[in-house]
Amino acid sequence: MMTTAASTNKVANGNTNGTLQNSEPNPAKPYGGTNGYNGSTVTVGAASSMKEGNGSIMTGVTSRSSMSRVKVLMGTCADDPRTTKGRRMQLIKILGMAAIPIVILVIQSALSMAQALAEQGYATSFKAQVTFAIEAGNVVHALGLERGTTTFFVAMQNEVLLPPMLIRRKQVDESLRVMTSWPNVKLEDNFFMQKADLQLQLAINRLTVNASTPEEQLEFFTDIIAHILNWIGDAVIQSKASEQKWQELTAYHFFIAGKEAFAAERSGGTVTFGRGNMSQAMYLWYHDQRSRGQAFLNKSIQYNDDIRDRLEETYYGTQLQQNISMWRTLIDANNLNRKALQEGRDFYTQMSNYQNILKVIEDELTRNITDNLDLAIYHSNQTVGAQLFILILALILFPSIIILLRHITGQIQGFASVLQTKNEEVMKEKKRAEAVLNQLLPRQIAEKVKNRETIYPESYDQVTIFFSDIVEFTNFSSISTPLQIVDTLNKLYTAMDKRIGNYDVYKVETIGDAYLCASGLPERNGNRHSYEIASMSLDLISDISAIRIPHKPDYALRLRIGMHTGPCAAGIIGNKMPRYCIFGDTVNTASRMESHGAPLRIHLSSATHDALRYFGVFEMECRGEIEVKGKGLMTTWWLLKKLKEDKKQMFGPGV
Repeated sequence: MMTTAASTNKVANGNTNGTLQNSEPNPAKPYGGTNGYNGSTVTVGAASSMKEGNGSIMTGVTSRSSMSRVKVLMGTCADDPRTTKGRRMQLIKILGMAAIPIVILVIQSALSMAQALAEQGYATSFKAQVTFAIEAGNVVHALGLERGTTTFFVAMQNEVLLPPMLIRRKQVDESLRVMTSWPNVKLEDNFFMQKADLQLQLAINRLTVNASTPEEQLEFFTDIIAHILNWIGDAVIQSKASEQKWQELTAYHFFIAGKEAFAAERSGGTVTFGRGNMSQAMYLWYHDQRSRGQAFLNKSIQYNDDIRDRLEETYYGTQLQQNISMWRTLIDANNLNRKALQEGRDFYTQMSNYQNILKVIEDELTRNITDNLDLAIYHSNQTVGAQLFILILALILFPSIIILLRHITGQIQGFASVLQTKNEEVMKEKKRAEAVLNQLLPRQIAEKVKNRETIYPESYDQVTIFFSDIVEFTNFSSISTPLQIVDTLNKLYTAMDKRIGNYDVYKVETIGDAYLCASGLPERNGNRHSYEIASMSLDLISDISAIRIPHKPDYALRLRIGMHTGPCAAGIIGNKMPRYCIFGDTVNTASRMESHGAPLRIHLSSATHDALRYFGVFEMECRGEIEVKGKGLMTTWWLLKKLKEDKKQMFGPGV
């Protein structure tokens, strides 16, 4: 009675990982040339049977939460977006909220722009003050040179001193010509009200120089220089510069005042050599200028240490300083009692060399001041440009953002209106997706998936696994078209699904012509699992044999069934495409029972045989020991038929 199954064995060799796998596609078998049930794991393709795969499942699972979010979002708006008035009020609110930060940005940019313009205006005004101070300092230097040559010429009355005096006059005229501004002076300085007034006074003095005395020339030039130095001091005060810039300007002011005092000392000294001695008043004035020069120079050093460094490099400790000290000692004696032209020229030359050193330092001071000022003005202009750009950008963005927000708000309102009308359709789709999910997964598992609960694998002590296969399905497929194969399998599975509904059996999977069921999971049913599978198998043998194939009316479908009872584990595998999987050697053994069975017969393992003996209603026949791949020798049984039984007696009341 034992039939060899080698010719129909569909167990794939080499797959020992215990997982149901799909092999290479085959025209005869949609899921491969072998049934693939040679492992210990079988999975439910929960998403493979759906129209859109996992997407439909997730639609059904998440639709309730999605609709809840929509209701919450719509509930936060006091106005109904489905009405014209509601949409208008929403638009006003959104645009109003969006306009607030933009208006603040515009105001802030305008204030920053105003501040930058004020700083730029201050920098420009400050530069004008500095420019005037520098130009006035150049005039002071030129006037000091003309004063020295003129005083020396008047004191000596020697024509050889005339050319240097004329050169100094041209320098004064040039320094006045290049002045770009003139200060507002008081009424008592009316001869300085304009630059032309000063030029006129200089011209008159030059015409009458031969009729003047050295003291008159000293007084004339020194008075003019004193006024100009006062203007420079006023410019420093009015500049309102920062502390650093104020120190630089103050040091510059004291420095040119000291340099001018030393220039006056030079002029007074030439009088000594021109006359042989000085009057008491002239002597006091001379020493006052020398003292003032040194005091102003020391004061400038207090505000700018660079001046001391430059003097130490170019003057202090030099032969020039020693020579000037010698001439000063000679002048202090005031007892030449004769005109000394050569000594006067030597003294004038030595003091002029000292003046040249001071002039170089003065030029360095002015260069540093102007360079720093130009850099500050550059940064100020950069700031104005940046703030102007930000302001223009804000003014451009304001209407652009308002228009864009109005457009987007209109789209959102339109979407909300469409979403409201699609609500019922989404609810219907949710119910349909939930129904499909309940068909693909066990009911209690499907509920956990929909509620996004964690699904833990479970271990079952005793279940019965059912495998079935159509005998010679490969040959049948080779003589049938794909549509005919699908139609035949559809008739087969429809009949089997209808019969399974009468038993406590869960359909796990179908692949090609193979059919997998289990009883005792996912809901445990005590020891009834073997009874349910055995009863279903007997019914399927008779039902399937009665199915007729339209394109092959003389071809009868023949099932080969295998069963095994034992422990296994089950759980959900995967997130995007969840599959209900069963694991364990019981699955593998049940597959071996089917592959080593015979057509139209139900092949049992000893474990299933022992479980069915408990009920005493099944007739079974021992097949004997057979060699089972991967299992060795096993004693197996044939299930023949079921006798009439009393379910209430076997399972108790309520069955």
